[in-house]
Amino acid sequence: MKRIHLIWILAGLAVALGGCAKDGGATAAKDEHGHEETGHIEGESGATKEEAGHSEDIQLTAEAIKIAGIETQPVEQRLLQQELKVPGTVTTSSQGRAIVTPPVGGQVVRLHVKAGDRVRAGQPIATLRSGELAQASALIIEAQRGVVTAQAAVKEAAAEINLANAKLRTAKQQLARQQAFAKTGAFSQPALQAAQKDLADAEAELERGKQDQTVHEAQLERAERLYKQELISRTELEQARLEVATDKIRQRNAERRTELAKATYERERKIAEQGLSNSREIQAAEAEVRSANLEVQQAHIRLVSANSAVVAAMKGVEAARAGYSALAGSGSASGGSVVVKAPISGVVVDLEATMGQAVERSTELGEIENLATVWVVAQVSDKQIGAARAGTVAQVSVSAYPGRIFSGVVQSVGSRLDPKTRSMPVQILVDNSGSQLRSGMSATVRLGVGASTQAVVVPRSAIIEDGDKRKLYIAEDGGKFEERTVTLGRVQGEFVEVLEGVAIGDRVVSKGAFVLKSEKVKGELKGHED
Repeated sequence: MKRIHLIWILAGLAVALGGCAKDGGATAAKDEHGHEETGHIEGESGATKEEAGHSEDIQLTAEAIKIAGIETQPVEQRLLQQELKVPGTVTTSSQGRAIVTPPVGGQVVRLHVKAGDRVRAGQPIATLRSGELAQASALIIEAQRGVVTAQAAVKEAAAEINLANAKLRTAKQQLARQQAFAKTGAFSQPALQAAQKDLADAEAELERGKQDQTVHEAQLERAERLYKQELISRTELEQARLEVATDKIRQRNAERRTELAKATYERERKIAEQGLSNSREIQAAEAEVRSANLEVQQAHIRLVSANSAVVAAMKGVEAARAGYSALAGSGSASGGSVVVKAPISGVVVDLEATMGQAVERSTELGEIENLATVWVVAQVSDKQIGAARAGTVAQVSVSAYPGRIFSGVVQSVGSRLDPKTRSMPVQILVDNSGSQLRSGMSATVRLGVGASTQAVVVPRSAIIEDGDKRKLYIAEDGGKFEERTVTLGRVQGEFVEVLEGVAIGDRVVSKGAFVLKSEKVKGELKGHED
């Protein structure tokens, strides 16, 4: 966009200057032989301005000056601090460089970036498939199955407690009846009817259990088919199996209850037929109560054990997940795959990983640099090291960006002297938000030292480089601009000291100097053609 904008400016200048050229051409004097007189600008001594140490003036109309956006600023005096100029080298800061390594060994199956890409912290760099991670994932699944099995055991133990309690209640009722019969000396008909009712209830319960088992077995068969087709989860299949297992337990208990009810009924019937109470019946009833109590206690023990197994199984799942997370590290893992992410934001300066490559934890997949801030390590001689202190403002320049100044602050001064160079390293933290400074660049560092003194200064934007010379343009009356070669001194912020070539009060072109330089070059080329 800047280049297009410059083209339009120069095009407008060409039109404006073309009008000036036509006017000048129309009034050019001719000699008596019909030839135009040469237009050298001479001083009083007859020498040209080039010979007098100045370039030819550049003449622009007010319209051309406006189109070019030329602005001027007076040469002034400012306080500038003395500076110490030393060499330096650009390096990455301690937090501006990161080596990307995988959290676990595996094989590279996908690369999400390439060298030169800008990435954010947490952005995927590569995807690995890891056998070690797959094994850890399998351990989690196995531990989860253990939890399901333990939970099924808890349900089974709870069902057994209910059945044991029911048996205990029945035994106690039977004992109470027998004791009542013993007191009266005979068994009454209601006892027989109660036994008959218990038998009917037990047989009804047995029949309901058979029906429930038939339904649940059909559901299990259907669940197994759906699981093979991967339409339901493993948990749903295990739930169906648990229902069938519970039905079988209930069925066995119902059968035992039915058998007990039949025996009780037969006993009541015989007692009713004999009309006498038998002490052995009471003893048998007491034995049934003791047996039922023992079954209840055993069922409670199994429930406690089953609950402990659930807790242990859950801890196993947690341990398996912790092991899996430890292997995955900061990456996003699923099954046997893990996505390695960028540890910092920056630019991928090196990507060593390749598709299909087998890597270990220590393998370097790539390197990321964040150049928002960089270190510049300046080498200050032992005689001048006293001028470098933490907090001192520094100005850094590199040959790759002539005229550009990067600001920084001294962070630390080295404690060891290089015996060969007799210098100490001074570490400067430099703002590099445009990422223009790169690691390894040679730099020139200016450190402010001593007291400030008055200096003749101009804006840095006024200076134009012409080979090894530094030039600027002085605005004169009538739209004239004079090019001058200057000698520069200290640089501070947006201003530069001029040691020779200008005077206080001169108006220098602070904006648009490149347009004047282009016009001068165009004029020189036209002169050669003529």
